[in-house]
Amino acid sequence: MRLNLIQLFTNSSTFMCLIYIPLFAEQLGATHTQIGIIGAVYGIALFISSYMFGRAADMYSQRMLLYISFAASALFFFFQMFATTPQNLTFIRALAGFSAGMFPPVLISYVHSLKKDIGKFSSFGALGWTAGALIAGIIANLKGIFFLSSIFFLMSFILLVRLPDIHSTKQKQSLFSIETIKKNWNIYITYFTRHAGACSVWIIFPLYLKALGAQELVIGLIYSINPILQFFFMQRLKTDNSEKLIKIGYLASTVAFASLCFVTAYYQVVFSMIAVAVSWSFMYVGSVLTLLKHNTDKGTSIGLLTAVISMAAVFGSFIGGGLYDVAGGLFLTQIESYRIVCGFASVCSALSFIFYKPSYYKSR
Repeated sequence: MRLNLIQLFTNSSTFMCLIYIPLFAEQLGATHTQIGIIGAVYGIALFISSYMFGRAADMYSQRMLLYISFAASALFFFFQMFATTPQNLTFIRALAGFSAGMFPPVLISYVHSLKKDIGKFSSFGALGWTAGALIAGIIANLKGIFFLSSIFFLMSFILLVRLPDIHSTKQKQSLFSIETIKKNWNIYITYFTRHAGACSVWIIFPLYLKALGAQELVIGLIYSINPILQFFFMQRLKTDNSEKLIKIGYLASTVAFASLCFVTAYYQVVFSMIAVAVSWSFMYVGSVLTLLKHNTDKGTSIGLLTAVISMAAVFGSFIGGGLYDVAGGLFLTQIESYRIVCGFASVCSALSFIFYKPSYYKSR
């Protein structure tokens, strides 16, 4: 239960800050371009640390690495409240992103080493997103949100005490595991393609909902559908055929984003959000289980997946905003421009579904 609570607290911390950083940056006088840069810097820092600490999880004490990451996250997430300009917020978010990228691959590898249920553990991450969004909405104070996120990381640090340590084999490894990348490229490339398409939608999704007539409270409720359903779906994903889960996830994602192209009122997106919850639950749990099954350097393979997710978010955010601007330049209406982005995401998901090969590992 301690590990599930750690997953809940850490995901709550990162998500509650992620939602409100654009508002905080705007208060500090940041332009929309600067807000995009702040988000990109966070994602890049997350990418770097996810890979580095994923590698470290295969060589050093996993519990020690978790202690370091939770302590660093508590410190840097607390520092966010002292940002006074867009420039120093960018620097602090880079530090926060690096610290937040340390623990996910290590934590998953640690849970697997203890032979715990990966699906159930992952579901508490989705529950953390929901809790983070709700708590942040209740607090409604940016500095209070940053302070609480730091407290949650300290609580995770405390919960780690008395959990068993995992002794690594300390195999000598190079910094860049080209073999691991080559071995698992089938998962990494298709996951990146799908998630970049999805993030192109999420960057404009609140605006799309607003254009469809949704108020702020309704937008928040619609956003909560996805993580709440993920919590229940992930706990029930128990199968030996993890690669089948990935295919189902990509197919559900294709349907979800295609359906967003045809909505005419905000309440119609409920079906799409249900499909998105199915999609992420199946493809994420399926990918994690597949990587753990087929790799001896488990921390590295999961760290690379986390890094892929981070970089997809960076690229997807830029693509979504750019596509919307291009569509607007072609004299399409606001609603039509949003639908172009959703269509792009559906195509990306379809490509992932087509090119992912479940027989890939058997053929090697």
